[in-house]
Amino acid sequence: MGVYTQAITPKQSCVLCMESANFCVCKKCEAEFSNQINSCKTCAHPINSNLDFCGQCLSNAPIFSRAYTLYDYQGLVAQLIKAFKYDKQLCIGDYFAHKLADKYQSLQDYDAIIPMPLSSERIKERGFNQVLELLNVIKRKQQVIIDTHSIKRIKTTQSLANLSFEQRQIEIKGAFEAKPVPYKRVLLVDDIMTTGASLSELAKTLLKVGVISFDTLTLSRTSKL
Repeated sequence: MGVYTQAITPKQSCVLCMESANFCVCKKCEAEFSNQINSCKTCAHPINSNLDFCGQCLSNAPIFSRAYTLYDYQGLVAQLIKAFKYDKQLCIGDYFAHKLADKYQSLQDYDAIIPMPLSSERIKERGFNQVLELLNVIKRKQQVIIDTHSIKRIKTTQSLANLSFEQRQIEIKGAFEAKPVPYKRVLLVDDIMTTGASLSELAKTLLKVGVISFDTLTLSRTSKL
């Protein structure tokens, strides 16, 4: 159990089963969360072998070097993330923010963290940027720059959920604009990685303004390529 998770003490009801919980998810439900033991080091996609990299990354590696993720996007995890993002259950975001901070503790140092920006239209529609909510604990507890000003989303894209990797690449192309930054090594953070197209486009934009090394951290990873 991570240092930030241990600090959670108030008794609540689990949002999934309504049983008593130290936070908004009980230990029994949490035990059902899954994460693939074997996953590609570059994109975190599940692989059914002892290889370090998936076939797609071996043939066409993304810009980022390492992809870290906490959970598979399925079952209870998917249910919780949807409730957090679309039903504004911010207690779930706070719960996951502690988990993300625990994971961050195990990573190397970065010059800055850059969260996936949302368009102004999407923020108005949703009421908040879910990625910033997920970084709240890291922001409070760590001496790290979380840069929300140097890059912005200038294109409101359609939902990428049902698009193929190639369609996502086309849709996300040109979606970001960045100012010159002093960072060389950055950690890109998003809530869900599906194909990695959005994170790759974000990295390409930052590459043009001086960043040379990227890792990614996401709350969950789908099994879709």
